[in-house]
Amino acid sequence: MNSPGAAAGDWAELPAATISDAMGRMGAMHAGITRLSGERVAGRAFTVQTGAGDNSTIHRAVNAAPPGAVLVIDAEAHLGRAVWGFVLTVAALKRRLAGAVIDGAVRDIDAIRDLGWPLYARGVCPLGPHKGFEGRVGDAVQCGGVIVAPGDVVVGDADGVAIVPAERATQVFARASARMAEEADWVRRIENGESSLDILGIK
Repeated sequence: MNSPGAAAGDWAELPAATISDAMGRMGAMHAGITRLSGERVAGRAFTVQTGAGDNSTIHRAVNAAPPGAVLVIDAEAHLGRAVWGFVLTVAALKRRLAGAVIDGAVRDIDAIRDLGWPLYARGVCPLGPHKGFEGRVGDAVQCGGVIVAPGDVVVGDADGVAIVPAERATQVFARASARMAEEADWVRRIENGESSLDILGIK
């Protein structure tokens, strides 16, 4: 997922919240998309759109996505039927995918957590998927209220998921890194007795 001036490991060190701040408080997915398994994830988006409760296209996407990619799946925010489970997780691990972000429901979450694979989704439901819908792979999709295009940078942590458009990656990486340094200085000054009101110019 390298972009000019920023390696994959570099993005993994930036908080999703700070990345959103660097984009004018934009680019962060809705709070309904939460981390259900694993730790941080950072990679390039491999996009999927599927019908509510159907995962046949997701199976195809897992087999087409390059190693290190993050699957970003628009499953129509449907919570009545899971579109991801343990079998797909094992398949994704075998393909060396970095993680998945799903605007929809998943299941088998205890087994997936045992694997430690990064999985973000809108909810959990034991009801299994259909396999008859012909979805789309590799087009721009919406996930958690954010438009995601193939190749966009995906960063997820305990706060949620931030998306950086590929064409803005270098600029946003620089801004987010500077923001991290600025906030570290704020914390140092507060620990030395300054008021956050004064530091932030709040009257």
